[in-house]
Amino acid sequence: MNFIFIKDKYNKYSIRAIAASFEKYFDFPYEIISNESASQKQIKNSVIFCSFNSLNKDFYFKLSKKLIDKNVLICGGPHPSAKSDECLNYFHSVCVGEGEIAVKEIVNDLLENSLKRIYRQTISTNLNEFSSYPKKHHIFGPIEITRGCLFNCHYCQTPKLFKGKIRHRNIESIAIDVDFAYKNKKTDFRFITPDAGIYNYKNGINLQAIEELFKTIKSITKNNGRIFFGSFPSELNPFHVNEDLIKLMNHYCSNKKVVIGLQTASERLLKIINRPTDLIQVEKTINLFLKYGFGVDVDFIFGLPDETDKDIEQSIKWIEKWESKVRVHAHYFMPLPGSFFENKTPTPISDKSLKKLKSLEGKGKIFGMWIKQMEYSKNFLNKKTLCDYIT
Repeated sequence: MNFIFIKDKYNKYSIRAIAASFEKYFDFPYEIISNESASQKQIKNSVIFCSFNSLNKDFYFKLSKKLIDKNVLICGGPHPSAKSDECLNYFHSVCVGEGEIAVKEIVNDLLENSLKRIYRQTISTNLNEFSSYPKKHHIFGPIEITRGCLFNCHYCQTPKLFKGKIRHRNIESIAIDVDFAYKNKKTDFRFITPDAGIYNYKNGINLQAIEELFKTIKSITKNNGRIFFGSFPSELNPFHVNEDLIKLMNHYCSNKKVVIGLQTASERLLKIINRPTDLIQVEKTINLFLKYGFGVDVDFIFGLPDETDKDIEQSIKWIEKWESKVRVHAHYFMPLPGSFFENKTPTPISDKSLKKLKSLEGKGKIFGMWIKQMEYSKNFLNKKTLCDYIT
């Protein structure tokens, strides 16, 4: 039986995790191939694992039509977890929820010719039981240190995708991954977490745990390792930052830019999306980072449900106020399946506001894929394909 995992630019972290868990349970050889290769190659007599989000679903639906007759196709990830019934039209089986433990059951059932249509992962994954990196295929990248989030933002899939208690990878497990990566000549260490400031959070920022994380990496890498904390692919929630944390980052970390989430400068809209309305605290956090020489990128989402002209004007005024100090990473609201807002409609941006935002973008004060996301949202609502908007 030939096993294949399909990797693309959106799922590279999840496929890496599933491949590592596959290695934990089985000694079978397997391949990891790109989505481009999968669409071009003639594949048969294989078990193919796919993981995808809603942006990339149409590609995998088309791919399944090509491969499903001569292979066994299994899918998981954010979109299949939220829309399992839809995905069953294209795949033999769907994994709903976390996949590290489910992959063991799926493969065992395959070996016994008893594959089920739906695999619902009800047991929360203990991150410490799984390596961040597969050993047979060296796919390196950020280490997942926290799964789950303290917030429940209504536009986000994370609260429903990773239900239950927040989990953290312990220092011992992280050290094993760092040591393996460093021995393979990797010296840059980044992290997957919805909020870097909540690592081992205990009724407050756990500075001791975060410093131990930094010291461990520096020790293993003989001070050659570079640590990137609170920057892509993670961020820092401005409500889980204090000056002592920034001092630790300034001392140990190599990144001099951080990402924090605000989403809108309208307090009315902040309540609607279920985020704190304390703009003063957000600005205090930004000023602390600036004090220690960090650049700051601030996430905003335009077109949120129930957004009014006044709401977006407040956001634009805030951006203009801070444009000499921060950059704004702009997004346009997309109704993600599985989120609280999955059935909400994006709010169109008025011509006046759109002109102003494009002007700020032209000056380099705003960046991001917000215009393409706006096109995607419009066509998503019109039931058109997403493929034209995915590059």
